Amino acid sequence: MIGVTAAASAGIYLGRGYIHPGLAMPVMLGVLTGSLVGARHLVGARTRALRLIFAAVIGVLALEMMYSGFSGAMR
Repeated sequence: MIGVTAAASAGIYLGRGYIHPGLAMPVMLGVLTGSLVGARHLVGARTRALRLIFAAVIGVLALEMMYSGFSGAMR
């Protein structure tokens, strides 16, 4: 259901010029490739390693958000 809704809204956004195809295409290819590779490696992955990687990514994002909040920088 989410895919149907996203596809309908993507068509509207693309038609109104809110999406730049030159930027959206590489992002779409990266997400597709990453999801396929991730799904294949997830079967044999160890849970502890996944938790550590996820914790590191979330930690870096938290630090970046705190820095942006305290410095007043808007992206």
